[in-house]
Amino acid sequence: MITIIIAVSEAGYLAINFGLIDFALEIITTIGVGMVFLGIAFQHQLKNIASGIGLFFGKEVNVGDIVKIKDEQGTIIEIHLTKTVAMTDDGERIVIPNQKFAEEVVKIKHAARQDPFQND
Repeated sequence: MITIIIAVSEAGYLAINFGLIDFALEIITTIGVGMVFLGIAFQHQLKNIASGIGLFFGKEVNVGDIVKIKDEQGTIIEIHLTKTVAMTDDGERIVIPNQKFAEEVVKIKHAARQDPFQND
């Protein structure tokens, strides 16, 4: 135990005398500022990813469901981490950012689902 205390105190002494603490604080500050800039730059992508994770683990939206956002309506054919793809009745593809499901009013008509545990 005494050996550990001596080693820690020696490391602290050397860090103070050679300016390693100042260097470490500069590195930590630089990394922190960089992370803030990255967070601001990728804000929309991070929102889409967070919403995509919610869609994966939630039961609100599944492939085959019919969704209506504003004036667009389509059947969901793909769900990705950042976007959901729907097909309209006339064959057009609609790419919906996942954050739209969290921020806007979305009408969802669930496709007929079968209970996998139901015995016929």
